[in-house]
Amino acid sequence: MLEKNLSKLGFSPSEIKIYLQLLEKGASYANKVSSETKINRTNVYEALDRLVSKGVISFITRNKVKWFEAKSLESVLSLIKEKEEKFQKIKKTILEDIKNFDFPEYKKSLEANIFVGKKGLRIIYEEILEVGKSISLIAAELQFKKFFGPYFELWHKRRAEKKIKQRTIFPMKFKNNVLKRKLLKYKFVDNKFTNPTTTIIYGDNCLFIQWLIEPIAIKIQNKEIAKSHLNYFNLLWKS
Repeated sequence: MLEKNLSKLGFSPSEIKIYLQLLEKGASYANKVSSETKINRTNVYEALDRLVSKGVISFITRNKVKWFEAKSLESVLSLIKEKEEKFQKIKKTILEDIKNFDFPEYKKSLEANIFVGKKGLRIIYEEILEVGKSISLIAAELQFKKFFGPYFELWHKRRAEKKIKQRTIFPMKFKNNVLKRKLLKYKFVDNKFTNPTTTIIYGDNCLFIQWLIEPIAIKIQNKEIAKSHLNYFNLLWKS
């Protein structure tokens, strides 16, 4: 159960294995961690660096060798609190942006909605299928699959059955991680052209998803705004 909850907090499988190993066995160095966990040394070094940045392990240097030690599980609670504060800040910023944005002639036709959590996101993904329009998506990571599991595959199956075409732009780093699907085309662009927010354009709608522990999605329904984001998408698609 602990492994599953750590995964929900954004810990990778190697990070989880190494963190729990250090909790159980005590302080250790990279080569020994690699030997005990059967994880490649390069991956161990990378995972240890990420765990240090998360604040759940610390290290000291003994005879020019780094020794790593897991902090107590309370450090995970601090990580949750930090993510909650970040979520609230993002939510407040997005709401202010929507409130203060000066929409010209089409201002009255603007409709914006906020969806929070797994249930909220499932509602919006069901709506995408109901609208039945082609989908243009700029992905930040591979969060949809990670967050929803089996529903991810079911959703794509239903999309194909409804003959809904989809184009997706991924960061180049995921070039070897995506599978071919019916009515789905991929393009890969330099990582610098993407951001932590997933953008989905369908019909007259724009959807912006921030994938946190409790994800938040902002849906804006407006023809002109959707058109402007689709123009940007097409620019990336053709690059």
